[in-house]
Amino acid sequence: MDRSSRFFYALEKTSQETRHLPPGENGTPLTEPAEMCGRAQAFYASLFSLDLIDPSACRVLWEELPTVSVSDRDRLELPFTLAKFSEALRRMPTNKSPGMNGLTVEFY
Repeated sequence: MDRSSRFFYALEKTSQETRHLPPGENGTPLTEPAEMCGRAQAFYASLFSLDLIDPSACRVLWEELPTVSVSDRDRLELPFTLAKFSEALRRMPTNKSPGMNGLTVEFY
């Protein structure tokens, strides 16, 4: 079931052939490892650089957010109990996995 097939090998080969870094500044492909490393460093440096933030825009965003009442907040911060977990599991459909791990409700 988990064995790789000829189809997946061909798919990976095709995918591998199309993966490349964008060309250098003069339009030629990057071939030297040092050039590739420099390009990757520049990309991530620009991706994670600090952007200036407009304080007035932040204030508008924060003022528009809904708030939770004190009573609701206190109720939401209560610890989970085994009874609550059991009730939630009983209400779930059978033979269904609530998450990506594939474990069904019956497992729990």
